Amino acid sequence: MIKTGVIEGFFGPKWPRAARLSYASFLAKHGGDFYIYAPKQDPHLRKKWRDSWDLDYLSELSELRLNFHSAGVRFGIGFSPFGLGSKIEAADRAALSEKLSLLQGLQIDLLGLFFDDMPVTPNLARTQLEVVDLIRSQFRGQLVFCPSFYSPDPILDKVFGQRPPGYLQELATGIPRDVSIVWTGPKVISPEIPADHLRETTELLKRRPFLWENLYANDGPKNCKFLKLTPFTGRLPECFSLVDALGLNLMNQPELSKILYLSSLFVVTGQADAEAAFRKAINELTSPEFGDFLLRHSDDFRTRGLDFLTPGETTHLLQEVGQFSDPAAREIAEWLSGSYTVGSDCLTD
Repeated sequence: MIKTGVIEGFFGPKWPRAARLSYASFLAKHGGDFYIYAPKQDPHLRKKWRDSWDLDYLSELSELRLNFHSAGVRFGIGFSPFGLGSKIEAADRAALSEKLSLLQGLQIDLLGLFFDDMPVTPNLARTQLEVVDLIRSQFRGQLVFCPSFYSPDPILDKVFGQRPPGYLQELATGIPRDVSIVWTGPKVISPEIPADHLRETTELLKRRPFLWENLYANDGPKNCKFLKLTPFTGRLPECFSLVDALGLNLMNQPELSKILYLSSLFVVTGQADAEAAFRKAINELTSPEFGDFLLRHSDDFRTRGLDFLTPGETTHLLQEVGQFSDPAAREIAEWLSGSYTVGSDCLTD
């Protein structure tokens, strides 16, 4: 069966520590294989990766690794060396080597080298291939590489700069076959991922893609206004035999996201179709009363969103959801109150 797991790889507020730790037992119970910690709000792994990592931070990462290992779930860290130029200088190599030594010492299973959502620079592929070579000389676990252009979606070119000609072809040729390469489908958030698209991507990348599943992502300035409480549609069963692994990049709300993970798993394993799987997951993970509330209002959350709920509707929803003790109910109340709203500046964090 395809390996499935969670990537905490979104913009906006990262998950609370206790919620993150709870995913170890949750994934173990439901057959999850891996968890990759890579929130873009963690500056140590992205914008300020060159700064020193103090003992408290390293202890936090070590605790995470031990927590997932104790549950029998592989643990990874996503590392995004932001700001590398068109040439890897000696200072860059020294800083990268220092961080790789620390990451190797943490005994993690997976290292995500994530170049997603960064401005385009000259010699982009060559620079990234040099970093891959450096990592492979120091890190002994599995490497998962996310290119700067991880979809043909033109929104990436619009936001981060025009993709260089032949960029993915150069990477695919230069990156060893045992390194996984991330892909999100035809779009950054793909409503559908056809099997033919995955076959074409396999030919392009010279390996089956590691599918970074963004269907549920609600981390941007527009998407944060919605809760993507939706069935796992637009993916036929044959698609899951055409990918290297399935990593779900979930919502900013970790407890609600457990419903989405389990719903997706039911589809991937053929236990139910998308609609039935969504209901089955809600029934298994929530109280009957809260589950009924979710099903009655899921359309309000996923299609209307905060901007189109009237003040009266918002007040009524807050009163209703306040009756439930489910942890996910608190997340809905916080969302309705604007706690998860982020500005466009989050995309540059």
